[in-house]
Amino acid sequence: MIAFLRGTVANVETDAVALDVHGVGYKVNVTAACAAGLSGLDEQEVFLHTHMIVREDDMQLYGFFSTDEINVFLLLLGVNGVGPRAALAVLSHLTPRGLARAVTLEDISALTKVPGVGKKIAQRIVLELKDKFKKLGVKLTETLPQQGETAAAGVPDDALAGLLALGYGAGEAREAVHRARESTPDKTAGVAELVKLALRFLDKTK
Repeated sequence: MIAFLRGTVANVETDAVALDVHGVGYKVNVTAACAAGLSGLDEQEVFLHTHMIVREDDMQLYGFFSTDEINVFLLLLGVNGVGPRAALAVLSHLTPRGLARAVTLEDISALTKVPGVGKKIAQRIVLELKDKFKKLGVKLTETLPQQGETAAAGVPDDALAGLLALGYGAGEAREAVHRARESTPDKTAGVAELVKLALRFLDKTK
């Protein structure tokens, strides 16, 4: 089992990244937000939490910026009918907190917007994960949106986790995410957009 990888970015695809770890290239399947955050960072060292899935004729690595993401990925794999690709698709469209809110509020429509997730699978995710989210060590369900609050409340934390995984300090990363969010008109940018904007602010400070 490969629990994590620390290496330099060799290549980034839409849904995967190749990491050079001491001369060995690892192809890691990642979320859209993770791929966006790593795009353009050739030869920069990054850290990813990973989970390996081994089958008779295949072996795949899945990587994530934060422990929240990998914990939720593993929860999704435990849902009957949800495979690794579907679980990755869910996390490409919903942050861990966003998924926690959807499950807690039984928001089936939020889940069916994910490509490949139909109503039956969405209902199964809600049914099987509602209690499990409460048992996670992270407090994902305590940030339910108040009246008038957007569903993207947990996005800045996930963008921050991405910048920390790229090696930036907590202070500068938090400031960059704050500036990035303030620069968007409605302050509801997704994780991928926030990471890109924050990286621009960080580049200007070098």
